[in-house]
Amino acid sequence: MKELIQQLVNKADSSEAQATKVAEVVRDFIGEKLPEPIRGPALAALTGQNVDGAADAIKGVVGKLFG
Repeated sequence: MKELIQQLVNKADSSEAQATKVAEVVRDFIGEKLPEPIRGPALAALTGQNVDGAADAIKGVVGKLFG
C-alpha cells in the first residue's frame, strides 16, 4: 500500500495522512466487494505482498470465469 499512498500524495496532491485514509477505504472496499477467490490475491497485490503470485492467482480465476 506504500506505493498506492505515494501515488496519491504525488498525483492527487494530498497529504500522507489523507492518502493513507483513502488507501484504507480502497482496501476495505475491495475486501467487501470481490469474490473470495480473487479477494486474497487482490489484497496481497495492493499491500505489496507476493505481487507476482497474486497476479497469477487472479489470472487463473479470471481465466476460469471467462475461459
